[in-house]
Amino acid sequence: MIEFQNLKKVYESGGQQVAALNGIDLKINKGEIFGVIGFSGAGKSSLIRCVNLLERPTSGSVIVDGHDLTSMSVKEVREIKKNIGMVFQHFNLLNSKTVFANVAMPLTLAKVSKDAIKKRVQELLEFVGLADKADYYPDQLSGGQKQRIGIARALATQPSILLCDEATSALDPQTTSSILQLLKKINKEYNITILIITHEMAVIREICDRVAVIESGKIIEEGTVFNVFSSPKTETAKNFVSSVMNDQIPDSIKNIIQKHDGMQKVYRINFVGSTAGQPLLSELAKQFDIHINVLFGTITELQGTPFGNLIVEFQGSDKEIIRALTYINQKKISIKEVNSHAS
Repeated sequence: MIEFQNLKKVYESGGQQVAALNGIDLKINKGEIFGVIGFSGAGKSSLIRCVNLLERPTSGSVIVDGHDLTSMSVKEVREIKKNIGMVFQHFNLLNSKTVFANVAMPLTLAKVSKDAIKKRVQELLEFVGLADKADYYPDQLSGGQKQRIGIARALATQPSILLCDEATSALDPQTTSSILQLLKKINKEYNITILIITHEMAVIREICDRVAVIESGKIIEEGTVFNVFSSPKTETAKNFVSSVMNDQIPDSIKNIIQKHDGMQKVYRINFVGSTAGQPLLSELAKQFDIHINVLFGTITELQGTPFGNLIVEFQGSDKEIIRALTYINQKKISIKEVNSHAS
């Protein structure tokens, strides 16, 4: 549906060239919700704005529904862009126009008939839960309501792609959640492909099917949300994941580990899916001559699948601990030894 091939974007700044995108290769499949996460300046805004050529790439290809936008005429691009809606961080509504007029704007510009505009706008306002706000002005709305109007406007031309440029960054957590639920509804009921960029990993966890991590204009990691959250490969991804997974060992626990005299060993155990419900520690205590001390633990849900993180201390002989580790590995449960420097 959307594909970037060796995409590069270079800006001129103070007589110097700054590479915002440095060879992006990425594919977003039809009907999925794909997230791109990165810190400020990583290149994510430049990337999403290349999809509809709000930013024209310096080189490389942007392929939308089989069409390479970078090789098309202005008129041809204009036709393709009718299938691409965009939602902005700061809403971009016209304060001098009513809610109805704001939502109707893309249709008005496309010279759609008044009757058709009225019908479509009413449908959309009903869909986003603001049918009673048609005659209001943006200044009379809350931030969440403004974003719902922005979303309705983006859907006016019945696009097959919806771009979300930090769509929840200006909203409080409760409102953010309601907007994300609305985007899920749009994806499910309209089968619209959604590309969302954000610096908030909680947004990725709640809404996305797959995610890519961007840093210094390059994609450094990508995969399903479950795989990236449960086993991040890069330091940047690990930092993002830890911000919402609460899987970092507290300093007080690190101090306990540091004081060990060598008779105890500490491990991180990850439980995924059905293994999260297994009475593993009870089984270990019954079958092996070891004492188990739980130091730290969390459990969360990733795309409907439980994911647990447990820090435990095993006390006993090396022989019994090795037997216990073998038993855990046979159950295909991830376990790794940690030390006082563990994170």
